[in-house]
Amino acid sequence: MVKFCPECGGSLSFDGITKNFICKGCGLFAPREKIEELHEKINTREQRNKSEDYLEWWQSSKKEKKENF
Repeated sequence: MVKFCPECGGSLSFDGITKNFICKGCGLFAPREKIEELHEKINTREQRNKSEDYLEWWQSSKKEKKENF
């Protein structure tokens, strides 16, 4: 179940007439499928960023690794 806005993190409410979610913070108005798609894009982007950060750390020198930890 979708509970927060993928754009601003605000609270979502469901409009039974239009069958869309409405964000109370930024006004995003979209069906459940679109909201879930946006959440999936955010999760994929975050996962990719974690992988890129790890790869960058792995490729750095030992000296740089010791400085970061």
